[in-house]
Amino acid sequence: MMLALKGIGKDFDQEDGGKVRVLDGISLEVEDDQIVAILGPSGCGKTTLLRIIAGLDPASRGEVLLDGLRVERPSPRVGMIFQEHALLPWCSIIDNVCIGLEMRGVAREEAKEKAMLYLHMVGLEKVPDQRPHELSGGMRQRASVARALTMEPALLLMDEPFSALDPLTRKQIQEDILGIQEKAGKSIVMVTHSVDEALFLSTEIVVLSARPGRICRTMNIDLKRPREREGPGFLENKKEILSLLEGLARPLPERG
Repeated sequence: MMLALKGIGKDFDQEDGGKVRVLDGISLEVEDDQIVAILGPSGCGKTTLLRIIAGLDPASRGEVLLDGLRVERPSPRVGMIFQEHALLPWCSIIDNVCIGLEMRGVAREEAKEKAMLYLHMVGLEKVPDQRPHELSGGMRQRASVARALTMEPALLLMDEPFSALDPLTRKQIQEDILGIQEKAGKSIVMVTHSVDEALFLSTEIVVLSARPGRICRTMNIDLKRPREREGPGFLENKKEILSLLEGLARPLPERG
């Protein structure tokens, strides 16, 4: 799998007829088995960039290519996990995980069998018949991961999916994601506000400037796994990234 972003820019129309530029000149490549974390100040366009990669929003400029093919609409080859789990409250967990497969015409029994494989992978094989409200926040997010994986995407996008979890659950699910990524062999692009999370999970960190978001730093993270959050290499990288984020200028939105 090869994801290529070429000169991505995004403008939004304003009520006064002007435009606000949110992203400008984003070029990036993501290869097989990479985990790329996107960091940057609030409002710099991180989530907008993820939605453009997913084919949910069009770019104003540039193009997104997945294995050489232009991404212009949502594709089963790209899965996305949002901040909220978005599980259907009236459906059981296994029905929630099956829903995408059944919408694609997969027979019910085949869909359930495949869903159980991924529920087992995320540690939810004992609760397939429970409903979302009966599960903890971390378990609901694991169900969201399983639902995305059942579609067998080549690329998994994550938009701060762990931000609402308590610190201990968040650390546990971060470790789970690494195990899932190793088993499923997926490339992941994730948006996060947590430098610690980015360093723990990613093979590469991309830092965006304040609006309009431009890539101001790309860092390869070659720390050995499992990573020690209090280890010297981890802390040195964390200090460098925090310093960079604190020093970013916040220009006014460009208008035209």
